[in-house]
This record gives sequence, structure tokens and C-alpha cells, in this order.
Amino acid sequence: MKYKPLKGLVVAAMLASSLVLAAPQSLAAGPEPSVVTVTGYAQQEVAPDTAYVTIGTTSTDADAQQARTKNNLAMNEVTNALKAMGIPAENMKTTGFYMSPNYDMKGQKVTSYTVSNNLEVKLTDLTMVSQVINKAGSLGANQINNVRFTNEHADQIKENLIKEAVHNGQRAAQAAAEAAGSQLGAVKEINISGTSPSYNRVYAAGMSLRAVKMEAADSTPVEAGTNTLSQSVNLTYYLQ
Repeated sequence: MKYKPLKGLVVAAMLASSLVLAAPQSLAAGPEPSVVTVTGYAQQEVAPDTAYVTIGTTSTDADAQQARTKNNLAMNEVTNALKAMGIPAENMKTTGFYMSPNYDMKGQKVTSYTVSNNLEVKLTDLTMVSQVINKAGSLGANQINNVRFTNEHADQIKENLIKEAVHNGQRAAQAAAEAAGSQLGAVKEINISGTSPSYNRVYAAGMSLRAVKMEAADSTPVEAGTNTLSQSVNLTYYLQ
């Protein structure tokens, strides 16, 4: 029993020692250094290297099976013709198949059925866009639901945009530091967002190919134009 007070004194002494040792470390840490955060941005107009054409076949018949059969025949003809033009099967993808009833004016009796099939075609030779549209129109396709031009081989351009965006952000940070009476220090953090493309869309949804089918010998005018590729980065610098 006579040793219990000594244990209490030892514990108290250890706690006091810990507090004394911890104090200099807390003082040494000091305040957090000041930082400045900016956003750098860069963009460039680039000629596209890939096109996507979405071709549609729509068929209507009083009999549902006949409507589907007509549509299947039309789309098969289009698909086989595109393969014969040298477009590989892996560059063609079905993006939608729809079958729905049509009703009379009162909305009570089914009068017919409509079947639609959409095929997306990827083209790396942009000169073939008009040829594909004309060929599809001559074989029974009656809709062009979308044509868009993209950039899928622009890695070097994207890298250059990142560098330019960082340089632009650095200049902004330097200006902010000088205005605040400080000097720009080392980079603390860099966050790079994904490259934002702006793609050209030539045709809106539902463009009819009737005129193309009637005048299949004429070339459908399609211009690829340019796409806007942009890049932004968030930069955080220490201030000195």
C-alpha cells in the first residue's frame, strides 16, 4: 500500500515530460504556407481523322412480320454493300432496333407496324462519307440519323495542349503572386482534366434519304470542317 503514491508520481512525471517534449515540435511546425490556385486552358482547331455515319432503315406494313422482313432485307443489302466497299465488319455496329404498332385516329385499332434499324458505320477514310450515304440511299436506307467527325489519333496534339495549358496557368499564377507582393514557389499540385472535343455534326436526326435515292448518281456534299480540342489543368503553387 505504501508504494501507490510513488506510482502516481511517476505517471505524472511522464505526462509532464511528454508535454514539454511535444511543445517544441508544435511550435516548429508553424503556420501552413500560402498557396495560389489557378486554371490553365488551351485549345486548337484540328482536322478530323474519323467519321461516324448512322444509317437507318424504316419499314411499315399492315402485318408485323412483313414489316420486319422488309426491314431486314433492306438493312442486309446495305450491310453487304458496305462490306463490298471495303468497310470491315468491326467498323459497323447496330445502335438501335425498334418495332412499334401504329393506331387509327381514335387510337384504338392497330392499322400497321413500323420497324426501324439503325447502323453506325465508322470511316477512317473521310472521302467515303458521301459514297456511303449515296450507296445506302440507293439500296433502301431512308434515314441518316447522324454524321459526326471525330479525332481519334490526336495523342501528340493532346500532349501539346497539356503543356500549353500548364504554361498559361503558370503565367497566371506568376501574375497573381506579383500582385499580392509575393514570389511564386514550387508546384504543390497539378490536376489534369480530360481533353474536351467539340465534334462537327453534319446531319440532324431523321434526315430523309429519298432525294439521295432518286438521284443516286449525284454525290452528297459533306464537309468535315474542323474540331476544337481543348484542355484545362488546375495548378496549385506555394507562395514565398
